[in-house]
Amino acid sequence: MKQRQLVFILCVLTNLTTLFCVSAYTHEITRVQTLPAYIIASKNDLSSTKCGKELQNFRNAVDQRIPWSLKMLDSSGGFESGFLYGNTYWLGSRSQCLDTMNMAPLQIAEQKISNITLYRDPHKEFPPFEVNYFVAHLRHNSTLKYYVNVFNEDVISLGLCLPASCTINELILILERVFHNKITLIDDLYSVDFQLIQVKNLKDNNEWLSSNALFLVGIALAFTFFMITIGTLYDIFHLDFYINVLLEIQNCDSDVKYVSKDINTKINLFSHQENIIGGILICFSVYTNTKEIFCTKLDTGAISALHGVRFLGMCCIIMSHTIVYAMDFIDNKIWVWRRQFYHLNNYIVGIRIVSIDFYFLLSGCLVTYIYLISKMNKRLIESTYREKLIELFVHIIKRFIRLTPAYMMVLGIFQLSSVWFDKTSQFYVSEKSHETCAKYWWRNLLYINNFFGLDAMCMSWSWYIANDMQLYVIAMTLLILSTAYFYTAVTILGALLIGSIILCGYTSYFYEIVPFQTFNERSKEFRDVFYFLPWFRISPYIIGIITGYVLTKTKKNLILKKKIVISCWCLASACYVFVFSLYERHMSVLATAIYIALYKIFWAIPIALIIIISFINHGGSFIY
Repeated sequence: MKQRQLVFILCVLTNLTTLFCVSAYTHEITRVQTLPAYIIASKNDLSSTKCGKELQNFRNAVDQRIPWSLKMLDSSGGFESGFLYGNTYWLGSRSQCLDTMNMAPLQIAEQKISNITLYRDPHKEFPPFEVNYFVAHLRHNSTLKYYVNVFNEDVISLGLCLPASCTINELILILERVFHNKITLIDDLYSVDFQLIQVKNLKDNNEWLSSNALFLVGIALAFTFFMITIGTLYDIFHLDFYINVLLEIQNCDSDVKYVSKDINTKINLFSHQENIIGGILICFSVYTNTKEIFCTKLDTGAISALHGVRFLGMCCIIMSHTIVYAMDFIDNKIWVWRRQFYHLNNYIVGIRIVSIDFYFLLSGCLVTYIYLISKMNKRLIESTYREKLIELFVHIIKRFIRLTPAYMMVLGIFQLSSVWFDKTSQFYVSEKSHETCAKYWWRNLLYINNFFGLDAMCMSWSWYIANDMQLYVIAMTLLILSTAYFYTAVTILGALLIGSIILCGYTSYFYEIVPFQTFNERSKEFRDVFYFLPWFRISPYIIGIITGYVLTKTKKNLILKKKIVISCWCLASACYVFVFSLYERHMSVLATAIYIALYKIFWAIPIALIIIISFINHGGSFIY
């Protein structure tokens, strides 16, 4: 009896042990089956194609734990920790995927190599087919994930190491079936659905090198380097020649009133070259341009305060844009947002919107100041309407020639880099610059790209250059008009300022735009209808025109009383209090519209006061 009981107990234990082992093995297989690369290999219906056969081979090898298949599986991305905090980069390792085909032996000790070969077959280390790295971009709708309202935070980048024979269309077909059937673990765990955006083959076959843009950019760069070389050599020999001429003049007898005919010939030749060919070549000289760039001496009549304002404005722009663009590549956005940027970033983003107005104000100020100073140094001659139109046309053409070559060169290089980035990058970029620049580069050439939406804009940040050119045309038209009809020009300028204020307020009221909230679900709409257009940017430019006119009339001779200086600084402080005190306040639609209509003016007025007061040597001096 005891023997039967013992046998029964042993049978029960054996069955339980077997059941436990089977359960553990089944659990292990289930966990493997949740990996995206394995799911794709298992759920493909392409058995008749080369891709389908190699995927089936890959799946069978994983089931048998063959090393090369495990390398591919390990190189592919999968569900990563930190998903709820913004980690949507399931990239795996592209370099490891491509290295699975590398048959070169590792440079390690022979003893270690022999130890490795004891446990696995070296012939099973390498896949029997060519592999490639793909990346799939998916959009999810999880309601459990924290959102900080930045672009593309609902896009998952999934890296896949799969047979190179698979085409993008075949992978799209498999992935859409997988997402439709919801057979991944994360579907149920986080109550999420996936929508496939695109699949990219990241095999760099250097097709972008055959584009026409590369040919044109190469020619332009070669010509530029040629001119730099010629210009620098000319500048050096030209300087030596000029020094020798001066030495010959100094060596002449002091009693001689006239230098020799030979020296006069050299001086005339020097002046001729300086005015025509030399001036063009020296523009490309490394020697002269380096001295100009690093020169800290200010010319007579220069507005020194502009340099400080420009520096502070650029610091604000760099800080804010660093944060804005870095958020697309941070895998723990919530932690960074909570620990680092929550309060600081909001203020920096707010400053970013208005700091760009620094440069509109400076541009309007400099255009006006330089034009009026040049007119003051010349004898005023009555000119006809035709001559004024020609003058306007000449100013516009000069500015176009000064800006466009470098601008188009940057656009060409950016087009090449964006094409290369699209072919080789694992990250999802919402701006399809490689497509928009190829189609709409001519809009940048004509400086009208800011009139189109963000999705149809090449080099989205170049909206500023287009605005600046358009406002320059308006400013030059009014300045030339003011030489004959001053009060008419002033009336038009005032009408433009008032019209811009009214239009800003009306647009804000119509679209219910909230100030400073660029990091929200309506940021794209905000930029398309409000951020890029010149009639919303003209108000600080007009303040700059007025500032330039005041600087021209004062000529550093204006003396202000202490009370007036203090009042100006108080006014500047009050304007900034208005701009920033309403930050993050909940206002009605009407109050927001009033704020949007006026905040650019209240931002520009203090900058103008600082420039004027510093120009007349009253910056910071209350007692004299």
